Formats: sequence, structure tokens, C-alpha cells
Amino acid sequence: MGNIDDEVAKLCLDKYASLKKTGKPSENEWTVLSGVVLQKVSKKLCVVSLCTGTKCLSGMELRNTRYEERGDRLSDSHAEILARRAFLRYLYNQIELLIRNQKCDIFYLEDNKVKLNDVSFYFYSSQTPCGDCSIIPKLSNEFDDSASSCKRIKRESIDIEVEYGLKVTDIYRTGAKCVESENRQDPRKDGVNYHLVGPLRTKPGRGDRTLSLSCSDKIAKWNVMGVQGALLSLMIPSIRFERIIIGGGCPYSFESMQRGISRRFDTKIKHPIITQSKLSFESRKHGCLRCKPCPSSIVWCEVPERQIEIAVNGIKQGATKKKKNSSSLLISRKELFKTFLRVYDMLFDAKQLQHPKKIMYFHYKQYSLCYQNLWKDTLKVFHAWPVKPLYLQECLSF
Repeated sequence: MGNIDDEVAKLCLDKYASLKKTGKPSENEWTVLSGVVLQKVSKKLCVVSLCTGTKCLSGMELRNTRYEERGDRLSDSHAEILARRAFLRYLYNQIELLIRNQKCDIFYLEDNKVKLNDVSFYFYSSQTPCGDCSIIPKLSNEFDDSASSCKRIKRESIDIEVEYGLKVTDIYRTGAKCVESENRQDPRKDGVNYHLVGPLRTKPGRGDRTLSLSCSDKIAKWNVMGVQGALLSLMIPSIRFERIIIGGGCPYSFESMQRGISRRFDTKIKHPIITQSKLSFESRKHGCLRCKPCPSSIVWCEVPERQIEIAVNGIKQGATKKKKNSSSLLISRKELFKTFLRVYDMLFDAKQLQHPKKIMYFHYKQYSLCYQNLWKDTLKVFHAWPVKPLYLQECLSF
């Protein structure tokens, strides 16, 4: 096997190239590409989810969503987040295959419990995640005779390790803002003192702060809690990304990635292998050549039905108010909840279960006691993680 980082990146880039033009950026637009790649027991690699996206709904847009539509719209359409949601669809389909005694790549049954095969999951993104991972030193190759093997520069509220022989001249910016519950906020001074490093951040919105945590923060949470979430934790073991691969041609720092995903919270947190591929994504942000973010998202996953959907503003492209139930994406909270209930009933025999007529998404998540207890412990480290408003967790099963 060659360089696995480039193999994973090439698989994602090739899969993207094979998709139709619908949802892809125009010549002056840019987007982010993210995907999940499975390494099977046979060591063969295959893409199981792949998404593009750059947008988020503002807090005001979410607050103005009608009650009956809650759960239909995606609040966060950044590629990394969509790729994880599409991955959930893939996991549900794999459980269904297992229940039906069909070929399942990742699970097996033992003592009526779903177990994970000896497989690995790799996460690819064409650029560094927004938030802490993207606060990267800009370095110059000026030799410093006084430098030791590792020099630590401390300027007011920023603290960045610099490799031997290199000087920090500035830092790359992130649009994500420190959460309001943090005691510290960005000083926004010149150069290296523009940002703090460490605080949790929310994604920028159109004139209004969003309620979505940065991709750096969410990936950090997946690293501790698993990417499967609370609902799937009722059926399967935790799944974590063994490797995170960033595409070439973009600002990158291993130290910033490691800090953003694990080290800023607790040095004892296990972190995945973090690398950068030499291969770059052609539709990445590229100065004046691609200056506008693409408004649409591509959502693809390796499932038998409706593998691909195109999203705009958190709903299906082309959806209208006149067509009821036409706007929800299959990775929306409402549709994933429906999928969960259906698969859960299949796995544990629906005859033995009696769901309430109106069961809420939020309440069912609380049934996953192991997951919720782990999250309570994790909050001791992620101490400023904001509580998600209840209206973002309200969603009826039927």
C-alpha cells in the first residue's frame, strides 16, 4: 500500500469528480469537500459518505422556524458536519443489512448485540476545520540564533509553539466567534494578537451569530464521544475516526490541528492520527479565482436508495412550501429520527415495544444513559459548551 493519506484523498476527489454538476460550485465559487472512508477487514478502502458545504443558518433564521417544521432544516451545512450526518445514514443501512442477514461490511451480531468488525474509519476534509484548528501561525524562514530547539512565543493572550528557526509574523484568521459563555473573547489586535487560542467558537452567520459550534469543536466532541451520537449508541458501540486527513494546498499546522481537536481541553484525551495529503481539491478557496462561497451542498452516502441529495439553506434544493414533506433531507434531524425508530424496532423486535404516540427526539436521546453520563463527564473539560436550545431538539416521530 502506498501513502494512505493520498489514497484516502484521491478516493474522495475521484468520487466527487464522478458526481454530476448539480450542486457543484461555479468557476468563481469555492466550497469545502469532506468525506468518510472505510478500511475494510480486507484492508480495501472505500468512500461511504461525501459532502460539500460552507453555509450555516443564523440564530434568527432558526428562531423563526415554525414549530411543525422543526427538525426539517439543517442548521449547519458545513461539509464536515454533513459528511458525519451522511455517515449516520450509512450506519443505519449497515444495521439493516445485518438484521436481514445480508452482507454487512462493518458489523456482526454476538449474544444479540451489534459488534464492530476489525475496520477503521478515516475522515477527510479539503481544508482545516473552522475554529481553533484554523488559527495557524504564519511563519517566515528567518533564522534566529537565540532560538532553542523549541521556542514558545507568548504575546498577551495568545500562546503558540513555533518550530526551531521560524518566526511568527501573523496568524491565519477564522470567522468563528468565541461563544458568549466563554470568559475570554478575541482581542482582535494586529497580527498575532488578533485571536485567542483555546475557546469554543460558533460559526459566523449572515449578520447574526449562529447557534452552531465550529467544526473544530464538533470534531473534538466526536473524538471523545464517538461520531455515532446518542441515538445510535443505543444500538452500536462507539465509532471514532482513527485518522483525520486534510487536503493539500491550504494553510495547515499539525500543532494547530492537534490543539483544536484534543490538546486545548485535556492532554490526556487520546487524539487521532492527523496528517495532510499532497493532493488538493480543485474547488477550494483560492484567492480571487474562487472568491464566493457556493450556496449549495452535495450530500452523498453509500446506501441503496437516494444516495445523493442537493441542499440549499438547509433543505432540499427545489423544495416549495406548497409541497408538504418535500423539503426534508434524509440527513435532517426529523428524517434521521424516523430512520432510528424504524431500525431500532427491527433490531429489538417491535412486538415488544410500545412507543408513545408522540415521542420526542430530545427525550429518546436521554434514554442512552451511557452516552449521557459520558457527556456529563466530558462537560467538565468542555466546560463552556453551550446548552442547545430545546427548540433545536424538538422533533416528533410521527
